[in-house]
Amino acid sequence: EVLAAELAALESDGFDLGVIGFTEHELADLMADPEEAPAAEEEVPLPPAKAVTMPGDLWLIGPHRLICGDCRDTSVVAKLFDGRRANAVVTSPPYATRREYDPASGFRPVAPEDYVDWYRDVAAGIASVLADDGSYFLNIKEHADDGQRSLYVKDLTLAHVRQWGWRLVDELCWRKTDDGVPGGWNNRFKNAWEPIFHFCPQADIKFHPYAVGHRSEDCFDYSPDNPKSTSGSGLLGTGPRGSSASAPPQGSQEWGHMRRKLMDGRHEGMARPSNVIEAKTESSQGNHSAPFPRAIPEFFIKAFSDPGDVIFDPFLGSGTTLVAAGALDRAGYGCAISPAYCDVILRRAMDAFGVTPALATTGETFTEAARAREVPTDVAAGLRAADSKSIRRKPNGMPCYGPQRKRRESVGQTV
Repeated sequence: EVLAAELAALESDGFDLGVIGFTEHELADLMADPEEAPAAEEEVPLPPAKAVTMPGDLWLIGPHRLICGDCRDTSVVAKLFDGRRANAVVTSPPYATRREYDPASGFRPVAPEDYVDWYRDVAAGIASVLADDGSYFLNIKEHADDGQRSLYVKDLTLAHVRQWGWRLVDELCWRKTDDGVPGGWNNRFKNAWEPIFHFCPQADIKFHPYAVGHRSEDCFDYSPDNPKSTSGSGLLGTGPRGSSASAPPQGSQEWGHMRRKLMDGRHEGMARPSNVIEAKTESSQGNHSAPFPRAIPEFFIKAFSDPGDVIFDPFLGSGTTLVAAGALDRAGYGCAISPAYCDVILRRAMDAFGVTPALATTGETFTEAARAREVPTDVAAGLRAADSKSIRRKPNGMPCYGPQRKRRESVGQTV
């Protein structure tokens, strides 16, 4: 910690740390936040050759619920919720014609020109269960054909507002900290970010920005009554704040910095993150073709819901949103059209929560259903080394939600 503080101080003074002999990765490790929890490994199963789950099955996993069915069918969504409401929706739907999906599910990729019409029923299903103060987050990235970007994501965003009556609150950026997949295109750069669109049914929504905040010495006060605010942010950045009794001697460089901070209202405290979320891409989660990292749903669950709320993912994939919801004391609800990936989700949930899934109709456990459906025991039993891929995650530490200032441990401040 002492070395990290000294390195941070040198860096803040403009010293080139590259000349002292450490590599870039070694410096990053040395200067990492000592309070950050070490990364742990989560086992994500591969989809089985024969699934225990059958189309139409509704699984109860403690407070969590999973249905094997098409989220475009409102009766499927209604069966999943059974009268409850979702407080937040976090999802990443299939991209137009660009991915390979489980052929046994019956899903076929949708052409870009058909995507808005295809998605209409998805949006309707979400609207049918989302609470009035709920939020809905849509992660989708358009592809490029013939040297130019497809416009279907733009069309989809406009359709949400102009055809289906949603409010578009914001467009957030998921910046991939591994800098995306390399590409050698002759007219554009590689992809290193994806948009996440925030929709809601009304203006008054649950919002807890400091649940995803970080410590900073450059905080401002906010007030809805601030007459100088014209954007609705309520930013108070004018006039002195606090006492200068403990300020450094007048005339010093430190005094100048302190005086500027006092006069424009900056102070030490909790800072809101930006709308740029930094997270590494998950290259594989049980062989799913397009997984997003757990940090994505974690961010939105913390900021836009309360403990005990229901979090819905209509395209649950390998179960990341459900697992994130459970880890944050929320109930995860989801649809998955693939029976094999329903098994992946169930086995992943068993491993994460230690809860035995049961069929809602019969009460049979996962293992009992496997026996009744003549699925081999080794498939139904759970995780095996041969059936798993390792991914990295931070089970207790807060993921990085946008650029943050490095911390100077020696003085207890960020710089």
